[in-house]
Amino acid sequence: MGGMMRGMDQGDAAVWAAALGIAGTLAGALGGALVQGLAARRQVRDQEAVDIRHRLRDERRAAFAAVLDRCSEVETTFGPIIAARARPDWDDDADHRELWAPTNTALDALQRAVTTVAITGPDRMALLADAIHEEVRAKANSMRLPAADFAQRTRMFVEHSAALEEAQRDFIQEARAVLAAPVR
Repeated sequence: MGGMMRGMDQGDAAVWAAALGIAGTLAGALGGALVQGLAARRQVRDQEAVDIRHRLRDERRAAFAAVLDRCSEVETTFGPIIAARARPDWDDDADHRELWAPTNTALDALQRAVTTVAITGPDRMALLADAIHEEVRAKANSMRLPAADFAQRTRMFVEHSAALEEAQRDFIQEARAVLAAPVR
């Protein structure tokens, strides 16, 4: 009887060992699958974050370029205004809406571009874009608002031109820094 118990004990031990081995293998496989699943989800999340940052950089690049493009478009509208203002028959009291229509449209487009920079950020770029808009508007207004004479208007126009160039340089410098920042 003692031998029979020993046989059963060894048989039971073998069964238990096999059962524990199978359970350990299943637990290891399930644990490994769980760890692998978590790692895969994290990798997907990390890649999505990188993709979002790349998209934001692309949107910012387009928004920054749009401000400079719209600024150039406003400035191209100044030629006919300057030519009209320089004529001796210019009348400050006359209706000049048609003459100013292209400039007003271009200024509105520049304002929309500045708003896009305010949306895409960063805040410093929005402030610099707004400074460009203000200088372009002031440059236009130097020809729009009544002044003592054409020479005074021209001086104001040149002063605002220099301030605009400085605002554009600051904007471009900061844009380069923002766009060159590492994507994390």
